[in-house]
This record gives sequence, structure tokens and C-alpha cells, in this order.
Amino acid sequence: MEKYFDIHNHLFNKNFLAKELLYRLVKEMKKLIIHDREGQSDRGVKDKVKKLKETIKTLQRIRYTIKVFTQKNSKAIFDEMNKTYKDEFILTPLTFDLTYCFAESADRDGEANGSQVKKVFDSEMENLFGEIEKSARSLSRDFNHESSAEEDQLWKEYQNEKEQFLLSAAKLQQQYDEDVRKRSGTRGISIFPNQYDGFEEQIRQLKEMKEDPKYKDKVFPFLAVDPRREGIAEYAMENVGKGNLFIGVKLYCPNGYSPTDPLLFGPEGERGGIYAFCEDNGIPVTAHNSDGGFATLAKSVLIDGLIYFNGELKQMNKERVTFKTSILGKDAVYERAVTLNHPLIWRKVVEKYPNLILNLAHFGGGQQLEGAIDHPDIPELWSNRIIELLTDPRYKVYTDVSCFSEFNILKKFVASPVFQQIKSRVLYGSDFILLLIFENDFNENVRQFMEIFADDFDVIAGTNPREFLKHVY
Repeated sequence: MEKYFDIHNHLFNKNFLAKELLYRLVKEMKKLIIHDREGQSDRGVKDKVKKLKETIKTLQRIRYTIKVFTQKNSKAIFDEMNKTYKDEFILTPLTFDLTYCFAESADRDGEANGSQVKKVFDSEMENLFGEIEKSARSLSRDFNHESSAEEDQLWKEYQNEKEQFLLSAAKLQQQYDEDVRKRSGTRGISIFPNQYDGFEEQIRQLKEMKEDPKYKDKVFPFLAVDPRREGIAEYAMENVGKGNLFIGVKLYCPNGYSPTDPLLFGPEGERGGIYAFCEDNGIPVTAHNSDGGFATLAKSVLIDGLIYFNGELKQMNKERVTFKTSILGKDAVYERAVTLNHPLIWRKVVEKYPNLILNLAHFGGGQQLEGAIDHPDIPELWSNRIIELLTDPRYKVYTDVSCFSEFNILKKFVASPVFQQIKSRVLYGSDFILLLIFENDFNENVRQFMEIFADDFDVIAGTNPREFLKHVY
């Protein structure tokens, strides 16, 4: 049997992206624990007990994610995944470049130093536990003498889980601080004073894997390209392609740039940039394309390229885009994703580069996909915009179903008429390690995928990724 492909995964670990992972964890915890409660008043003790139990389970799952993440290197993360994959999957790990996403100055030609992650993390943590305890502390006999023994015990269990989580978080932060101390100075492709640049460490660890006979034929990485990083275009053109360390390009536009940034898109009216290079060499591009995930912490960024604003595309010529919502707000990531990463912007990319092999990852996200399945007649919906590109024979656009744990939505998708239309453009991806934020049983997640897609799993994890990678694998 030919091997399967996991087309969307990450092998990052404690040696880089430590604080960034903590930030993402807390944002997801806040969404799962607090935002889902908004608009709902406590109905009484039973409701508070139920919510606190859910909180404890979330804290336990997040601690497990940190445990996996704190393994010694990318090889160890691969080995963790391989407990499930059993050497039957080839991985195309996607690197991250979050330097500008988490920097106080997120603009090109600015100094990407003075990371805000700790400040935002501490603020989010204080808010998170404050909201939880404001609602649940009446279960404790320290605050309510009428609380039952069972309720008081549940409160103590929560306090213990909170303490264990904070210890795990502190360990991860300590690791980051040690990395900064040990690796200060010039890092990566350009110089970022006073900040450890985990981007180079990712590359170093992946290079080690490609030089190791045990791993070299099992991992085929994609290079993260942020157009604000000095020298990244030259580095990509030297190191991406068949036989190189990287076989593809990864883009994450909500971090603060447009898909039509000139470094990517080339000059107006002319071919050029990263897309022309990828199109000419059959190099696949995977672009994060959902309403969630990471996004720039900055309240405003300088943009050179198209944005989606007030329902239409708008060209920005090195102009400042100011977001309505600060990063601490509930809809902050969504606003940045819509503004900087809307599928209509990507339509402009493939109109100029119709032979670009492009994966709009995550299919817009689970809720967006469900909305499109339920309302195929509303073209304005995010995932319906992606479907338009998938079904247009002029383009080579794919999508992946990575980081999905909402299996009811996947079942609806597979049973829908649209799946038969686009089946040849759907790719399997796990989004490991970020998947563990949402569920801690990776083996069960893969089993569910195989069961839901049945014979078509061979298509989305075998036939389609081979076509996606045919010029570089």
C-alpha cells in the first residue's frame, strides 16, 4: 500500500514558539470557557457545577498539550505522532514565522523587538481565571457556608488543576527565557535585537531531520514566508523546491500582511515575486485560511496590497490599517482574518497566477464550513467563496480539513452534494500539535477521519496530496 500524507502539521516544540503557544492556548481557553458563556446567565448551582467540570477538563487537556510540546526536539514530536501513524504517513510539516505577529512594531522596516506576548498572556490569564472564579467561587465553602461537600471538593479540584496549569505555563516561559539568554545575538535571516528568533531554530531542527536516515524520507517541510522578514524572498528561492530542504511555501496573512504584498504578488501588472517563482517551479503554497488561529497583536499595521474592508476589496499602498478590536477583544482574530485573508483577495492571486498550486487551509474553519453546507445558495459565506475557487477549472486551488474535531460537521460535509463536486481538491491534514488544544486523543481523531471518509480517505490522504506535490515530491 502506498503511504498516506498528512499535508498540514507542525513539529515545533519547546525550543521555539514557547510563549506564542501559551498565547494561543489561553486564547482558546478563553473562547471555550468564557466566550461560550456570554449571553447565558447562571441557572443555578447545577449549571455552575457543570461549567466548572468543563473548565477542569479544558485545563487538563491544555496541560497535556504543553506536555507534548515540551519534548526535546522536532524528532520527538514526530515520534509522538508516529505512535498513531505507524510509519504509514509522510509529513509535510509547516514552519511558523510569528516574529512580527508578536512584536510591538509589526511593520516592514521596523524593529521587531520587545515582544508583547508576555504582557498579553499575563493580561489574558488574569482575565480568564477572574471570570471563571467570579461565577464558580460560590461552590466553595470559603465563600459560601451553604455549599455542599461535593461542591466544595469540586472547587478544590479546580484550584489544583489551575495550580498545575500555572506550573506548566511557568516551565514553558522559563524555557523561552533560557532560549533568549543562550541564543541572543544575530539569529535567522535578519537581525532582531533583544529577541530570540525561533524561526532559525525551526529550520535547524528540520535540517537535522532531513540529514537523519531515519527521518529524511518521512518529512518534507514547507518554509514560512513573511514578506516583512528581510532576505526571505532570496532565501526561499535558494532553499525551496524539489531536492531542497523545503518543498513548499507556507503563508499566514492574518499575522499582518496581504496576500497581494508585492514581495509575494510581484509588481502591479507584471509577473514576479514568490508566486511567480512557485508557479514556474510547481512549488505548492499552503495558506492559512480560516476565521481563527493566530493574528497580529498590533492594533494597526502598514499594508501594501489588497484588504477586504466594508464588504469590498481595497488597495492599500503602504497605508496603515487600524482594527476596531484590540487583540484582547472577542472578535479580534476574526476581524484580522477577514481584513487580511478573505478568499476574495486570494481570488485575485489565482487570477494573476492561474497555475499556482494553492491550498487554502482549514476550509475557512468548522463553523464556516457548516454554514456553507447548510446554505450553498449564499455565495458570500467564507467557505462558499473557497468552494467557488475549488470548482473553477481555470485554477489549481485545494483546501485541507486540518484541525477538525467537530466530526458532526465532517459527516455533513461528506454526505453533502458539494463533497462529490470538490472531492479531488480536498486534502487531509491533522494540524498536530495545535490539534491537541481541542482534543487530546490523536489516535481517536485519525480513526474518526478514516471512518467518516471511508474509501475516500485514500483520495484525500493519498491521491490528492500526490497531485498537490507532484512537481516537488
